[in-house]
Amino acid sequence: MKVVTTPTQLLEGFPVGPHGTTKCQHCEYRLYEGDRVTVLASRPADTDRWAIHRPYCVACSPDTITEPTLGCTELLAECRLGTRADLPTQQTRFVALEPEIHDSSPPSNRATEPEAIPTPNR
Repeated sequence: MKVVTTPTQLLEGFPVGPHGTTKCQHCEYRLYEGDRVTVLASRPADTDRWAIHRPYCVACSPDTITEPTLGCTELLAECRLGTRADLPTQQTRFVALEPEIHDSSPPSNRATEPEAIPTPNR
């Protein structure tokens, strides 16, 4: 069964980084609960699974997707880091809260075609 959703709904509550800790992709600053971050989320065209990777601190946040990956839908979003707790396992994870989409790239884009990058509706 497929469910239609908006990119903002998709990213709300989505896990960011490994269990309990994550660092800025560029400067390796350790990110904390409540920090504003920019994340890059992607989904290969041949799957329904999304992944958030490349979290960036405010100082290192890119404004656009400068090198889109051919074959992947990508979303660049600013969000606040929150914590989700799994009480039975006593584990916590960072999750994306209040995401705002800043840029997107369809699977047909390539880094060699910067003019093909769509402008997101804001």
